[in-house]
Amino acid sequence: MYELSILRKYLIPRKRQLSMTLIALMSVGVIALVVWLVVLFLSVTEGIEKTWLGKLTSLHAPLRLTPTPKYFSSYYYQADMASSHSHYTPRSLADKIAGPSDPYDPETDEALPTYCPTPEKNSDGSLRDPVKIAFQILSDLKNRHRSLAFQDFEMSGAMLRLQLTRPSAGGGESHSFLTQASYLASFPDQNPFLKQLTLPPTAQDVTHLHFLEYTQHKLVLPVLPTQERGVLLSKHFRDTGVRIGDKGWLSYPAATSGGLQEQRLPIFVSGFYDPGVLTIGNKCILAPANIVHLINTSSQIEHFDKTASMGFAVWIDEIQKAPQLALELEKRLSAAGIGSYWKVTTYRDYDFSKDLLQQFQSDRYLFTLIGVIILLVACSNIISLLIILVNDKKQEIAILQALGATRKSLALIFGGLGACVGLLSSLIGIGAAILTLKNLDALVHFLSFLQGQEMFNAVFYGSSLPHNLSLQALGFVLIATPLLSLVAGLIPAWKACRISPSATLRSS
Repeated sequence: MYELSILRKYLIPRKRQLSMTLIALMSVGVIALVVWLVVLFLSVTEGIEKTWLGKLTSLHAPLRLTPTPKYFSSYYYQADMASSHSHYTPRSLADKIAGPSDPYDPETDEALPTYCPTPEKNSDGSLRDPVKIAFQILSDLKNRHRSLAFQDFEMSGAMLRLQLTRPSAGGGESHSFLTQASYLASFPDQNPFLKQLTLPPTAQDVTHLHFLEYTQHKLVLPVLPTQERGVLLSKHFRDTGVRIGDKGWLSYPAATSGGLQEQRLPIFVSGFYDPGVLTIGNKCILAPANIVHLINTSSQIEHFDKTASMGFAVWIDEIQKAPQLALELEKRLSAAGIGSYWKVTTYRDYDFSKDLLQQFQSDRYLFTLIGVIILLVACSNIISLLIILVNDKKQEIAILQALGATRKSLALIFGGLGACVGLLSSLIGIGAAILTLKNLDALVHFLSFLQGQEMFNAVFYGSSLPHNLSLQALGFVLIATPLLSLVAGLIPAWKACRISPSATLRSS
């Protein structure tokens, strides 16, 4: 009997303490593991989304200002076709900014057709100039937002034909031609991300005289003494054998007195750029703005809708602020009386990126919901831990109640204990996630070695996975995990509050 009393007094409580310790460690470990997975996954997912967003907007800009059909049907646009000053062709946006608002001279030009709309004028009687006003508004925004940059753009289409001259095995030269129906876009020399998009020359490229020139903190397309103009091709052309310095021409049909004839503009390859993930980007050539405008006004083929073929591209460092900037721009355009002439579009509404970005957003919401559910399941271990603790500490709880402890204070004790377990687990999981992110490339290489091939496709994920900690994921786990742990601790706290002090003390 003496030995049995010793066993009950020392060995059984030690077993209970050991069980409590194991359950506590298991609860902390499970929650920390879940936090590690949530932080790691959300950080990588957010990084991939930012990478794709950068690819989609670095060249095409996160915000665009394009003319509406009212612009093209207005007197302001149609007067160019009746003006000798405009050479009876529509002027580009750059020409309209630099030239007069109304080039039409009724004394020297022919009379306007009867269907020509009446001009919209300002209060002082001058012609309302939607381009110059929009340019001034963008300039004011640039002065307020130092990271903002904007530039007019224009798009067209032509047939690219390059002559590829290469040394042959016998010591001579071999000649071949590459022909490609291509889109043309005006060279965005004001784009702050353009230098990052251009690819460095390779050893197979020719002399540096053909390379892009970097003057006055911007890239400039060079011009050869023989008047060939430099153009920038997508990296797809380099993969097919095109080299810097290869010469050729852009051909397009133009109306002449004898009918439609092929016109050729001599060009040469001055560099390559990364078009991002767009399929159309492989067929897009960055050419001087005057060449693009000349083909647009001379060619009899319309490759794009007019409302999408020209406008202003606006770049900002913080892409997420593009919707706010768009609202501000719309308000200022409306206040200036030219809101109906322009359409403001952000990257969220681009046809080539809208579906992709919506899918990223849906995936982020889905993964966050899954993370909450997994955290909820992991935090339920705290319920088991604290219920065992309540059963083990009934006498102590009864003594506290007899000494005057209220139910609220008991609930705070056990609820706070659950929150502390959740916070400790969060810190451990976040630390493990930071360590994993710093060594993510090594982990990916190891997984690729085990799989026998690349774990992640470089076309979709890039050359390496993002390894920056997501502040949103960090805030999510630091708020959600202690909160869920607190809620889990309230269930055992409710049980502790229902303990009867007299009955518990009499049975002890």
